[in-house]
Amino acid sequence: MAEQIVQKDRFVDYLIEVPNFLSVFIFSIFFNITSPILIEISQSTNIATTNLSLVFTFFTIGAVIGQMTSVFFNRRFKKIQIVLAGFIIQIPLTIILSFNSSLIIFYLLYLISGYVLGVVWLQANQYVLESKVKNKERIITILVTFYPIGAFIAPFISSAIVRANLSWRLIYYIIIFLIIINIILYIIFLGKKTENITTQNEAKLPLKEIFKDKNKNIIFILIFVAICFYCCSETIVATWAPTFFRLAKNISVQSASIILNLFWLFIIFGRIISMIIAGKIKATIIIMVISVVAIIAMIISVFLYNKYLIFVLISIAGLGYSAIFPLLYSTGGTLYTKGKGILATFLFMATNIGTTAAPFITKLSSKINLPLSIYFSFILMAIVTIIIILINFLFNKKNINNNTSLIREPV
Repeated sequence: MAEQIVQKDRFVDYLIEVPNFLSVFIFSIFFNITSPILIEISQSTNIATTNLSLVFTFFTIGAVIGQMTSVFFNRRFKKIQIVLAGFIIQIPLTIILSFNSSLIIFYLLYLISGYVLGVVWLQANQYVLESKVKNKERIITILVTFYPIGAFIAPFISSAIVRANLSWRLIYYIIIFLIIINIILYIIFLGKKTENITTQNEAKLPLKEIFKDKNKNIIFILIFVAICFYCCSETIVATWAPTFFRLAKNISVQSASIILNLFWLFIIFGRIISMIIAGKIKATIIIMVISVVAIIAMIISVFLYNKYLIFVLISIAGLGYSAIFPLLYSTGGTLYTKGKGILATFLFMATNIGTTAAPFITKLSSKINLPLSIYFSFILMAIVTIIIILINFLFNKKNINNNTSLIREPV
């Protein structure tokens, strides 16, 4: 089995995918950049902060719809056409946002922007899954790492603009600049790339043609559920942990911000490490070890009051969360030989289900018992670990012969 993955990938094959990496980065920047400056936007527009914060919900709803309907565009158009059209449409939408002061228009534009960038995200993922790079878990890890990179950088950009006494509206022109750069990169790197008819034909495949292997279907469903639980757990930590520690441990706003930054920073570090060791250590072992690390770190952090120890444990938790999603995604995305775009649609549907469920879980559980709201982060991770063990067992029992990352032996 090891002989099947000895082939080394060329650096140029990774370089060609840079526009796709930047697409995920732009999605993350757009979503996260306004979060630290909602108060400034509220003061400028006379919109209540609580109402303004709902733009994130509208953006997520748009992204979900965009990712679910992306496959229909693939039936008629090439990926490069969809991506370029999406970014070109996004530029005037972002310009209007920079002048807007109406709450309804904010909601509408964030909904549409979520849809457009959600469609582009799926095309970027499909490009990567169909790339010449053979080590799919490594390149998927690179791709999805650009989301936490964006989440980490975005608050610094918006905060720096406000601290410099500049208008918060400049954030949208930074996004436009990134979009223009990426349009140019897509034209240079992928504009002349030959797209055979396979992608469009696969987009037209009926589901029963793709999901005809019952054993693989069971495994795909388990991966879908694992991604739901993982993304829900990650979102609880990323969106609720800072508030939880402020309420339960009486830490400052600045310390709560540090917790969030450390979590994303160590997710980035962890995914870089994962890129290095991908293919050298069996992915099942990686996931089981790091998920247990995340569980233990979160359990201990809940009972601590020293903010510096909390910082350390949240950083360790970030490492624990880092590689699980890309390894699950690359496994699910390569489980079948056909329908890569449809597979990506389902897998990102799982992502959004988990992400959307998290706020409701924390809201309801915190009313019952405050610590319970953060307990769900490691309870859900424990379920993910059990599912991974079950998936590995089914792979071995059914003797499925494919190149999915979870069952690859180390080189």
